[in-house]
This record gives sequence, C-alpha cells and structure tokens, in this order.
Amino acid sequence: MKILVFGIGGIGGFVGGALARVHEETYFYARGKSLEAIRARGLQVDSKILGTFTVHPKRVSHDPVELGRMDVIILSCKGNGLEEACRDMAPMIDENTVVVPLLNGVLVSELMEKWLPPCHIADGTIRVFSHLEGPGMVQQTAADGKIVMGMKKGPVPKALRETAALLNRGGIPAEVTDDICLASWEKYALMGTNSCLFCYFDGPVGKVRSSKEYEAAVHGAEREVISVAKSKGVHFPENYEDFYVHIFESLPEDTITSLYRDLDSGKKADDTEVHMILGRMAAMGKEMGIPVPYFAKAYERALAKAAKNNP
Repeated sequence: MKILVFGIGGIGGFVGGALARVHEETYFYARGKSLEAIRARGLQVDSKILGTFTVHPKRVSHDPVELGRMDVIILSCKGNGLEEACRDMAPMIDENTVVVPLLNGVLVSELMEKWLPPCHIADGTIRVFSHLEGPGMVQQTAADGKIVMGMKKGPVPKALRETAALLNRGGIPAEVTDDICLASWEKYALMGTNSCLFCYFDGPVGKVRSSKEYEAAVHGAEREVISVAKSKGVHFPENYEDFYVHIFESLPEDTITSLYRDLDSGKKADDTEVHMILGRMAAMGKEMGIPVPYFAKAYERALAKAAKNNP
C-alpha cells in the first residue's frame, strides 16, 4: 500500500516519520529546502512520544509523476494552502485513493470535494504540538499525538483501517471512528474557540482572562460553536461547554494558537488560516441563521489587525 504524506512540516513530519520507520512504501511530498534536506540526510525526528530517529522514505519529491498514483494520501498543510495542495495532489489520485486531511478547521472534506477528482475523502483530527526546527528536522514537544479518522458518509475503506494500524505500529495512537463529524467538531470547539478568543481580545490567555468580559465571552464563544454544530445535526455532550471552560482555565497565561501567532507576527490575512478558522464559522452561522457575534467580531478584528500590519 503506497502512502504519501503531503507536506513535511511539523504535523506531516511527525506523522511521516512514524510511518516511514514501519512501512516501506511511505512517500513524502516536499519542496525547497525541506526536499533538499530529506534527500541529503533523511528526515530527523525528535519526539517525546516516538523518540529520536532518522528515516528515509521510499521517495521524496514534489513531482506527482515521479511519485505516481497513491493508495492513501495524508495531507498536512495550512488551511490557506488547501486549494493549491488539492491541485498538486490530484494527479496522484484515482477513484480508489483515500485522502485524509489533518488540518485545523472542521470537516475539511467538505471544502476539498470541489477541488479533487473522485476519490474517498476522509476527515481526521490530531492532538499534537510539533514544529520544524529546521529543514528536515521535526520536534514534537507535547500532547499524546492521537489521530482520529473517519468518513462523513459512506462505508469506511479498508485502506483507512490499514493506515490506522500502521500508525499504531509506528507509535502514534490512531483509530477509525464511526462519528467523525462529532470528533471533528469537538476538535474545532477547542482550537477554533481558542483562536476566536485570542483574536477577539487581541492577546494570549492571560489577557483574555483578565478582561471584565471574559466570563461572558468564553461561555458565549463556545456556545456559538455548539449551536452551529447542533443546527447541522451534530450534538455535543451536555457538559461540553463547562468542559471547554475548564480547559481554558488551565492553560498557561502565555498560550496562543498558531493563527494568532501568524497574525501577531505581521502576516497578511490571506497568508494565515483566519478565513478557514474564523471566517468559516461566521459564514456557517449566517447560513444556518445562528447568531455568532463573538466569532464574527473576532474575524473582523483579525482582518483589521492584518490590514493594519500590512498597509
């Protein structure tokens, strides 16, 4: 079974490293300095979960013709690069290929359907803190690395279950769920609401919690996610709002998300995931007739911040 990890950044490098050390038919799609480094010395992984090791994939390239048709493609990219990634991977896909996006956002498969040829598009979530220390050098620092995958509709392809088994062999806990919609929304309810609050208050956890509006905002923003999900037929556990607030209360004061970090570093809005994470929730709320004032205002403030930094 040919498995391609598309995008060897923090997430893709962590997942690709785990697969390549247990599965010979593992391929990497990489560009630029990452491509050069992996070809020269392999992919170096330093992980609290997996240990420290170097792997050499079956092939690493940015040429779809050289890589060939794939049985499974695990996609790891930023949301603002999703359309381009889909165009680049299309030549490696046929109707039997399984594509698993591991991106921030909710039910990313819905966005990918219009950009990919007919295939099996799954959804996936991952819980991990991992980043590139340099080209071809991945460091994983926290979280359990768990991957949950599943199909929004239709039967589960055999290749998806085989991929989960390989990930487990490689040291990453992975499972295939029958309710990926709930799993995807639960991940978004954590990550997306965090980004909403950081952009709404324009600061990290400490600044959010010090605001007089904090209690109303932390409950209100989470309630917006739960309400939109419910309108789409996804029902959270009854205590999920309190569960989220408890988690937010436990975060270190300097905690931010990658979206807020990108905005705060001066990137243009289109070079971040602001549309994928905040804009999409604002759009879904409008579509379903559900008020989402915190997400809408956070989106507005995030765009204004990016515009101010890029006159």
